Amino acid sequence: MDDAVQETVIGGTWIFLGSLSISLGGFVFWLVIARLVGAEALGVASAVVSCSGIAVTFVSAGLGIAVMREVAVKGLNALAASMPLALVMGVGAAFLAAFLAHGLGYLDLAGIAFLLALANTISTPLLSGLLGLERFRGYFAASFTGSLAKVLFGIALAVLGFKVLAPLLGYLAHPIVAATAAVALITRVPRTDKIKLDPGGLKSLVFLTYSNYPYMFSNQLLSMLSVYVFAFLAGEALSTGTLYIALMITLAISAIPGSILNAALPIGARRNVDPFSEGFRIGLGLATPIIAVTLAAPTLILEAINPELVGGANALRILLLSIAPLTALTAVIIKLNKDAEKGKLTTLGLTRLIVLVALLPILTRIIGVEGAAAAFLLASTLLIPFALKIEPRISRPAAILWCIHLSVAIFAALAPVNEFVSAVIALAASISLMHITKIYTLTRYWNTLKTVINTISR
Repeated sequence: MDDAVQETVIGGTWIFLGSLSISLGGFVFWLVIARLVGAEALGVASAVVSCSGIAVTFVSAGLGIAVMREVAVKGLNALAASMPLALVMGVGAAFLAAFLAHGLGYLDLAGIAFLLALANTISTPLLSGLLGLERFRGYFAASFTGSLAKVLFGIALAVLGFKVLAPLLGYLAHPIVAATAAVALITRVPRTDKIKLDPGGLKSLVFLTYSNYPYMFSNQLLSMLSVYVFAFLAGEALSTGTLYIALMITLAISAIPGSILNAALPIGARRNVDPFSEGFRIGLGLATPIIAVTLAAPTLILEAINPELVGGANALRILLLSIAPLTALTAVIIKLNKDAEKGKLTTLGLTRLIVLVALLPILTRIIGVEGAAAAFLLASTLLIPFALKIEPRISRPAAILWCIHLSVAIFAALAPVNEFVSAVIALAASISLMHITKIYTLTRYWNTLKTVINTISR
């Protein structure tokens, strides 16, 4: 692979590790906190955190990727322009979060919801700025430090008997510490001229942010749906939890190609190169064996988490089949950001959002959790012909890798063997088919894994 692609893989590795540290930190955090503060306090805390998350998404869904692109092209001046925008968005998100918390009856905790939304919004451009500057290891360090602070601070407060405030203040520590670490790393970036606020740069950032808003918001919609809206549409708590877990598994796997494509944006924009099609092929190729195993053994995986979730096996399969088209759309969105094609970004994102919003209530009421998953799949799949016109070079790897996923899903549904055997066959078949079609030969696969291992061990 050429230098730009190799550095994209290395950058994607650090981004993925940063996301992984947040996910694992969150898992440990809630696992320990649940034992220390009790179920009731945990439920209240999670509701307030959700209020903050929804408010941040509603107000600033496109901010992170826009800052990444602008900083990659314009340097620290773009980061300076992003801070007043983030502050305005943060205040708006903070008031919305407080309103949502008040609406749930948590008036005494509305102030915490306010601070959570404000801190998370302001930290976004700082962390995205690290990515724009290609400080990928620094992004991991800031994310890991924030996650560690959340765990240690929250657990310490819980041990001291702070009950519901312990998880909330722990969550508040995360963006504050991560942003502080990001600032410390950014101040070490060499510069030759004075940083100044450019009104033209601020205007460009605003337009790019809201051009990305529909697509980024549609990516978050199903997550928010699983917490709030799906419970209303389906009327079943178990179905809500099943959809949430299936979605989290899907998002964890899709983070592999997503991280590589996120690294491709600053590298492509700063150096005026085009690593997007290769990043797409490598990222989705790395994820394909994991997708194949999960498609072949969804019941085993869900049962290992909680036996009550096994009814979501079909929903998980449907969501897994959405990873290839979703990754293709992401590759196109990243390329459009690099080229600052604001009109196409808005059109593609808005179309996907409209399709998803239209299909969700209809399919959910007809077939429940599988319907919600199918809406997510269709919202991505229906736009693939338009996406491939924008980036035709991903057509062949997208078609072959998605066909491998579909073939595994059909085999798993019809094969007269148990899921463990099916998973072993699916793993071997997916790797073999990628090698035979030369989408991802065994030699290239091994070389990529060596690059990832060397990156982590440095």
